[in-house]
Amino acid sequence: MRYKKSEFNYIQRNGDYYLIYNTLYNSLARLCEDEFNRYNKLADSEDEFSSLMAQNGFWVDSLVDEKSKYLAFAEAYTLYAPRPLSITLTTTLKCNARCSYCYEKGVRHTDIKEGSEDKIIDFIRKHNKTNEIYLIWFGGEPLMNIPFMDSLCNHLIEEKIFFSSYIITNGSLLDKEIIEAKFRFWNIKGMQVTLDGTKEVYETIKNYRRSGEGGFYSILNNIRIAAENGVRVSLRLNIGRDNKDSILELLKELDHVFYRYDNIVFYPAFVTGEKEILSEEERVDFIRDMLLNMKNINKLTASTKFYSLPRMNACNNGNPYSFSIDVDGNIYFCEHYVGQEHHRIGDLEKGLLTDDSRGIDVVFREECRNCVFLPKCFGGCNANYVEGDIPCMIEKYVIQAYLQIL
Repeated sequence: MRYKKSEFNYIQRNGDYYLIYNTLYNSLARLCEDEFNRYNKLADSEDEFSSLMAQNGFWVDSLVDEKSKYLAFAEAYTLYAPRPLSITLTTTLKCNARCSYCYEKGVRHTDIKEGSEDKIIDFIRKHNKTNEIYLIWFGGEPLMNIPFMDSLCNHLIEEKIFFSSYIITNGSLLDKEIIEAKFRFWNIKGMQVTLDGTKEVYETIKNYRRSGEGGFYSILNNIRIAAENGVRVSLRLNIGRDNKDSILELLKELDHVFYRYDNIVFYPAFVTGEKEILSEEERVDFIRDMLLNMKNINKLTASTKFYSLPRMNACNNGNPYSFSIDVDGNIYFCEHYVGQEHHRIGDLEKGLLTDDSRGIDVVFREECRNCVFLPKCFGGCNANYVEGDIPCMIEKYVIQAYLQIL
């Protein structure tokens, strides 16, 4: 068989060795100089080395267009593989924090319209193909409208629609009673809480509206209680130019406090905005510093583990089984746009106003289509790209940084 090198091989030289990581097959090899030369020469003999290169996807059949095959599989999965309907629900656009980087600045701060529950149930019945839905409670701060969350869950139970949910919250309004009682009623399996640095930096950036609300250590305690009640907690670490050093100090503190909790993981995220944007090289360097400051690097996650299977779409924005609904009942492909009516693709009254063509003949920007990390980003976050920010997913930087310290 004639071979060619996979176009998804990422190569990193570390001292006397070469590391090759294939972003499509998640294969990793460490080669000495002689082995690397053999890799480059593409010897077509069927010896052990050649077999290992082929079996692990570093070499592929010279006649195979692996990118086209990957994208065709992604389209087939996106369009036809049955999976639960996912709905991101904006319970309210009110928030008790005033983060400087919030992308919801300028939206009207109000709760979801009264009586939305029946319309949401109708929408679910129309688009749900599995009688199972996945809810993401979103805001604003979703816990500022607990009555709606209770009411919708009651409706779902009455309609015998099976559901599980996830909540994106700043954690300040949580307490033991909510976690032990409400989380069970809302069937919450996971939670995201954002931390921006150690105590002083966190409380300054969050800038809570009420004095004494959202204390740093009370947030950590709420996280602990949630984890002890079986909730998987993703701590989103927002990283900008001004808080980089504080994030590294925070990691040491989190390591100490949550080291024994396997269901608490850290998710690095670079904040957007012209003043905050870090270059590609700076991002890799910072993730490497994070890894070197952690006792257990398995806690640094790209989603549910250190690396992911190839993406079939970039995010919910490319998933035809996923929708976001805002407080006015407007429907969007992406939660980044809630409250911005010019981005809506329908509403709960009239349904979808445009054909949902997500997943069909996806067109990539040239730099994405030719990028070795395409299986990890799938074009990245379009909302970030439109706003002039780097769209690439965090996994691209985590993998490069990890290989640098192997």
